[in-house]
Amino acid sequence: MIKKELLIQEIESLPSKLLAEALDFIRFIKISHAKRQLKDDTGSNFNPQQQTEKKLYPLHNTQPYNYDNPTEPVALEDWEFLQ
Repeated sequence: MIKKELLIQEIESLPSKLLAEALDFIRFIKISHAKRQLKDDTGSNFNPQQQTEKKLYPLHNTQPYNYDNPTEPVALEDWEFLQ
């Protein structure tokens, strides 16, 4: 039997409670391999965690807006401009 078939056989024999853990482990292996390969190819450190955080929180570490009077009513003309 080839390794892929053995792996499928092992997965099919796992209890349902362990399937999520096995999936997490497989994803971890893939990310680790990609990280090592990218590091070998470019010689730089690649952090997939930082890349994921950058996608999820694009405004992280940016300057916040400053509102002088946030409770002041907005003029009707301003609302039309936004439409």
